[in-house]
Amino acid sequence: MAFIMLRPTWMVLLAAATLTAACDGDNETGSGGSAGTTSTGTGGSTSGGTGGSTSSGTGGSTSSGTGGSTSSSGDIPGGGTVLFTEPFDDADFGSRGWYDGSAGTIVTSDTVSGGAYECHFSQGASGCDGGTPARHLFTASESVYLRFHLKFSSDWVGSGVSYHPHMFHFVTDVDHEYIGYAGTHLTTYTEVVQGRAMLALQDSLNVDNSCILLNNDTFIGCNGDFDTYVFDENRSVCACNGIVGDLDGRDCFDIGNYYYSARAWTSAQEAFGDGGPPFDKDSWHLVEIYFEMNSISGGVGVPDGKIRWVQDGQTLISSDAILLRTAANQTMAFNQFAIAPYIGPGSPIGQSFWVDEMVVATARPD
Repeated sequence: MAFIMLRPTWMVLLAAATLTAACDGDNETGSGGSAGTTSTGTGGSTSGGTGGSTSSGTGGSTSSGTGGSTSSSGDIPGGGTVLFTEPFDDADFGSRGWYDGSAGTIVTSDTVSGGAYECHFSQGASGCDGGTPARHLFTASESVYLRFHLKFSSDWVGSGVSYHPHMFHFVTDVDHEYIGYAGTHLTTYTEVVQGRAMLALQDSLNVDNSCILLNNDTFIGCNGDFDTYVFDENRSVCACNGIVGDLDGRDCFDIGNYYYSARAWTSAQEAFGDGGPPFDKDSWHLVEIYFEMNSISGGVGVPDGKIRWVQDGQTLISSDAILLRTAANQTMAFNQFAIAPYIGPGSPIGQSFWVDEMVVATARPD
């Protein structure tokens, strides 16, 4: 699948390139999850229009358009309660609440403190050689803060294409504890794609199949007219049922048993690159991520949710105009975190990244 990256506030970089982000045939199911998904192709379809157009109309959809617009305060709220911590000092993840086949390689040299988790991809591999910590449940919260230290090997090239690897996810209490990450009522994605920071959302199980807006701005169903089709709150917040709130890239296509619906936001500059400080990929960097659910007013979801990517104190992605839920899921809250690195087409070379000193909280702890 493919995202056209519009970069509304950070930079308009439309070009002809596409960026596949949040799924692409992942088989991200977990041991008790749903069946894996299959992408229609790695190149995917592209969005029509140079400014990232979408159909508007009664569904309440709006587009960022050329140059776009975001509303952001640029910082992460404080006063958070710590939900759990992971120091990565040893591989006994099960004793610290991780589940679903938890494993992983721990290294003790060149770390931030004690040990660090190493994800090494062998050439051609889609997952980490030594396994992953996998999933961790926590007390449900309408906002989540993720802090960790991250670095990549000097030869890191990622997937070698314009999408993947997946790295970190939050999932909500609407879904069960073994739900596949690529087909939920809401999954968040935190990853580094082609050196740039990326945050993404997917809520494919919410899609109203009677009116589908595709990547090229054509539609299926909608009583023959997308602009006059009236959506209720039983719909996707991401892409397939129109665009509400801020958007940088989007995706909607049929994967056979349901429509995959996602949107993403990418940093304007490289977050982990080859150019030396401050964003050299083979040095440790402190990454802080924040997602906050939007409000519900008068039985309708309001696009006032928040997303943040702050790295070494510099805000790379920020918006206060995000729709993450509708009134159909008005009590939806985050309750699951996952470390699930995945390169769909297989790693082009042997390469590694490392994670250390992770904290999950409701907001930035004081």
